[in-house]
Amino acid sequence: MNADERTIGLLKEIAQKRSLEKLAVLLEDKNTILFKTDIFICLRDIVKAAEVKDAPRRDGGNVLEALKEAKNVYKSPIFAVNPAKGEFMIKSAPDFAKAVSDMGKYSFCFKLSPYHIINTFLAVVEAQVTGMDLDALYAKGKKHIEDSIEYSLKTNPNWDRDTLAVENPRLIMPVGAAGCGKSTFYRELSNVVNFSCDNVRYLLFKGFGPCFSSWESALAWWVVNRLTDTYLSKGYNVFYNGVNTDPEYRSPITMENPDPLFAGMPYDVKLVYFEPPVHLNAEELKELSGINLWAMKIEDMDMSALSANVKQIMELIKGNYLRTLARTKDISGGKSGQDPFDILYAVPAAIVKLFVQQSFNQPKGGNVVVVPRIEIPDAAERTAFYKKYADQLIQ
Repeated sequence: MNADERTIGLLKEIAQKRSLEKLAVLLEDKNTILFKTDIFICLRDIVKAAEVKDAPRRDGGNVLEALKEAKNVYKSPIFAVNPAKGEFMIKSAPDFAKAVSDMGKYSFCFKLSPYHIINTFLAVVEAQVTGMDLDALYAKGKKHIEDSIEYSLKTNPNWDRDTLAVENPRLIMPVGAAGCGKSTFYRELSNVVNFSCDNVRYLLFKGFGPCFSSWESALAWWVVNRLTDTYLSKGYNVFYNGVNTDPEYRSPITMENPDPLFAGMPYDVKLVYFEPPVHLNAEELKELSGINLWAMKIEDMDMSALSANVKQIMELIKGNYLRTLARTKDISGGKSGQDPFDILYAVPAAIVKLFVQQSFNQPKGGNVVVVPRIEIPDAAERTAFYKKYADQLIQ
């Protein structure tokens, strides 16, 4: 039995043990997109590493070495902290039998899509390997959310404790790159709880940098997703705060892709799309995509040869990147403090550009609210503008 078959076998065991028919049916489809997703590839590579040919030492030594070679869909080490320095977050060999059994502790995912069930199993396995305690991570994240709610109730006059829980809560997903107005927009949402993976990642893993490796991202997002389900179940409206520009990445929640892997999400999802400052045609988007910011510093880049629209986008990316770099430098240097409810990261310019490129892919459907890109210098007018669109999401 190869690693693919062994991985499918573990998932079938979960489906059978927990009577998860949607998952069982999915696993019988040899053409499902599941087998191309990051969650399956990560899980399969961990399974493969755990089945090294040489008999493992009593301390799991051979398996631990093999786990360093486990890769995600992008061919990056799953458990890296700083692979160039040989630093990995690997504490123990995985115990798949225990992981299958432990799924009963996280039954919240059973009512969600097969994707979320498999993603939870991956989180359980990765927690074993990294020595992390999923329950402790969740508890820390929950305290952060409770603190943010209390902070908003004290400081935002639009919040009201008596109307915080509603009968039909909504999951609001903003779609737009950095600098598009998401934070300004969020402030006009009354009684909507902010769920930011950046905040949660920093809270849980600031001791690692954060390092933004696969294991860290998977555990951070798992905590966000479990918290999202918890607070939606309580009747709270949730702001799923991220760039969310990649349709494949957000499909597990939005079901924009109708594949059975994502089917069955019980949430009332609303997408709010923030238009980019200019619209690019196919040639301009190709020009933007061809700029390699991994190979050059954006601050040293000569933009004179770029077409007008692409140049405007690149100037926007440059300005956002340099402002964030300066602000994070002030935070790390002690000149200013980190806002615990709006964490700021210095994201590489190439990543910022990727999110901007993806932001030209506008989501479609009756559950999408489009916010036009308009420069409004006056603060009161800007507030009124965003509030008009915010009200459409929570009516």
